[in-house]
Amino acid sequence: MIRSRAAEVLPRALAVVVAALLLVTVLVAAPSEASAHDGVTIEIVDMSPTVVGPDSTQEVTVRVTNGTGRALSGLSADLGVGWRAISTRAAVASWADDSSTRTAGRQLSLPLDELASGESEDVTFELRVAALQLGPDAAWGPRELSVEVRGDDGTIDVLHSFLLYDPDEGTQRSGRTAPGPVGLAMVAPLTGPALDPAAPDAYNSTLSERTSSGGAYDRLLSAASTPESPLSLAVDPAVVAIAATSSEEDMSAWAARLQRPDTADVVTLPPYDTDIAALAHAGIQPSDLRTVTHAPGLLPTGWSAPEAWDTQVAWPEGAADLETVTAARSAGTHHVLVANGLEPATGITASATDTLATAAGDVTVVVADTALGDALAASTAEDAGGTAAAATQRLLADTAVLATTAAESGTAVTVVAAMPRGWSPDVETYTAVTSGLTAQDWVDVVPLTDVLEAEPSDAPRTALPQRLVDDAELRPGAVRNLVEDLDGLVAFASVATDPAALTGNVDRDLVAPLAVAYRDDRGARDAAGQLARVRADQLRSGIRVIGRADVLLISDTGNLPVRVRNDLPVDATVTVALRPDDPRLIVETSPTVVVPAGESRDAQVRVRAIGSGDANLEVQVLAPSGAAVAAPTEFAVQVRAGWETVGTSVMAVGVGLLFLAGIWRTVRRGRSDSRTTADVAETVAPLDPATHHPSPHTPEDPQA
Repeated sequence: MIRSRAAEVLPRALAVVVAALLLVTVLVAAPSEASAHDGVTIEIVDMSPTVVGPDSTQEVTVRVTNGTGRALSGLSADLGVGWRAISTRAAVASWADDSSTRTAGRQLSLPLDELASGESEDVTFELRVAALQLGPDAAWGPRELSVEVRGDDGTIDVLHSFLLYDPDEGTQRSGRTAPGPVGLAMVAPLTGPALDPAAPDAYNSTLSERTSSGGAYDRLLSAASTPESPLSLAVDPAVVAIAATSSEEDMSAWAARLQRPDTADVVTLPPYDTDIAALAHAGIQPSDLRTVTHAPGLLPTGWSAPEAWDTQVAWPEGAADLETVTAARSAGTHHVLVANGLEPATGITASATDTLATAAGDVTVVVADTALGDALAASTAEDAGGTAAAATQRLLADTAVLATTAAESGTAVTVVAAMPRGWSPDVETYTAVTSGLTAQDWVDVVPLTDVLEAEPSDAPRTALPQRLVDDAELRPGAVRNLVEDLDGLVAFASVATDPAALTGNVDRDLVAPLAVAYRDDRGARDAAGQLARVRADQLRSGIRVIGRADVLLISDTGNLPVRVRNDLPVDATVTVALRPDDPRLIVETSPTVVVPAGESRDAQVRVRAIGSGDANLEVQVLAPSGAAVAAPTEFAVQVRAGWETVGTSVMAVGVGLLFLAGIWRTVRRGRSDSRTTADVAETVAPLDPATHHPSPHTPEDPQA
């Protein structure tokens, strides 16, 4: 390791002239030199201290790596620092992201050893801040810093970073200390992969991998639970519910750790991270929006979110529009995180929280700080290419300028850095970067839940567009089909005492294709949606009416039996209603029956006829919710009102006539000439039982 000190202090004017000449030389030579030594990289290994004063010495350790495929010799590394304070965040971003060979000047130059291909060398600069002529009266704030690697033929590569200057070196001298603190909150989404209804085990397998030690979710939780960490988590409750109810020990242990009240600051997203923008652009009605985002059957039974997780946030993917924010409010969500949009007007520094008026009511919006979030995400991700030291200096510079402008405006400012979906931190780098931030007087860590409750700012902001559709969103027609099927399924499931037990995972399968995660795989999303709809149709076909022959109704009133078949795995409570197409037939009852699983039952519907004629009766089988649960059928009824009375009368008359005819015959037979009178009967001698002749003892006729 090579160490050196600046030997002398150049006058400021001479330094500016030299820097300008060097800049011209570098810009002229850059194109050919960059191509000649493409593959040489510079990275900051350490900067100590992170903030310096007039009497400090800034140590900067950089690593130079030769990736050219050939040995390099005659190299040197130059350190340069600008004397002028950076006053805008745009200037911070411009310098940090500048890929040119522009330098901040040259204060120190150190030789490098010959570098073989693939070899690296660390070199440490020790720069006395006094050499920069930054005294006690110099402005507080960041300065441009550069490290240039040069060869015999000129500049090879340049690294851009920042030096943080405090003229009071942390003391409380009036008017010269750092500005008042700016609040900082970070939030990262913890969302699941796309769930394929055809392969739910793959979803669980991915969760198992991510919740295991060192997995993406494990790293997120570790970062959020680090002491003094500014990171809050926006959690998909489906991920936690499935992990918590899993038989895998690692998954359930991870979920238990996350759900402890002292682990992390947590807000929740809708289950399966539904794409609120796609729902909004499909024109889904408020009641159906609430079904999609709040249906209790979407999560495994036996799990409920901790009471502390009572704040739900909508987080539209990409640039937000007014339709999306309105839909979120209609769905019952009172907080919307806008990661892209509603930026403060130019030159305005504003807190993250604001109120947005929509057609569905006022919404609390949390406007993410895009620059800060992008810088944090890029520098702390698992596959980040930079170092913690470089990221820390970049973020210190950004927040320092932010704190300065906030102090100048006289308002307290809190910013939110939103990590993108899929962000997975390198915990060590994340901890180093955020620790460097939170150790400063001008940064205060604030949990996101506190930000949501803060007073809204009244700063002017760029307006949201009314409608802004991303090509990756699910098509409106497909969205409406899935939502209609889900709404119908929820209504159908009311036939069961426990609707969740009946629907199983079908409602989940209908919501899954609406997830933001499916934006990256349209083909799989379409297949998942088609399969979910087929399964929903199969479930809803479990109740049907058994057909019957036409009916002849000859009485004024009567019961018409309707047989209902239940092929569902649970008992079903249904109401049978008949709808006649002829007013001469009136339906007086709509009976409710419980049809056991796998059986059929008759529902006796009482009807009354007020005239004769033919009528068609439509049969409707309704769930307790009022939704139709069977395909409509019909049968014909021949109404012959009064036939029963007429028939009875005819029969009565017939019986009466027969009775009278019998009497008449009896009377007529009694008046016949051949019939023996009583007097004659007395003169007829009885037969002798032995001889069958008249008895000899019969008295003779007195007139004989």
